[in-house]
Amino acid sequence: MTTPPQPGPRFGTDSQFVPDYQVPAWYNAHQAPRSTNAESPPAAPAFAPAPPIGCRVCRVTPVAPVTIRAHQGLIFVMRWHKIDGPLCAICGIALVREMTSQTLCQGWWGVGSLIVGAPYALMSNWAAYRKLRRLQPAVPIAGMRQPSLGKPVLHRPLSYLALIPILGAACLIVSALTR
Repeated sequence: MTTPPQPGPRFGTDSQFVPDYQVPAWYNAHQAPRSTNAESPPAAPAFAPAPPIGCRVCRVTPVAPVTIRAHQGLIFVMRWHKIDGPLCAICGIALVREMTSQTLCQGWWGVGSLIVGAPYALMSNWAAYRKLRRLQPAVPIAGMRQPSLGKPVLHRPLSYLALIPILGAACLIVSALTR
């Protein structure tokens, strides 16, 4: 009489130090025998990409699916940067603050950027910020560090560089209307 097969493969010789484990159900699902019925095609394997669990930076939960944008306006061209994915409140707010400051500093230096680019990035970041503020506070995972929130946007000196092109555009509009 033979012994029944073990629930999963075992490694090593001393079972005292090697725990038993079960083979996951998804592993056996794709190894089922194929149907010989000519009318139906063979079943596809039951593999699907697993959704990411937790924040993409620090892996904590709860998370929100947000897109954070930064815009850089050059004289004739524009450059966009974006980070999207599930982010926890702390990591997301830190990214919103950093990328909004970058946009306020570098996002206004072109006509298209002044009219469309930077305002769109700022409104998008504001919506992401509101979504992140609604999340419950996350408990950090041991061994994973969360970033510092940093200073608020209006406490960063580079954010005030946005006033230069905005005031310049306002002066041009006022001078054009008063002629």
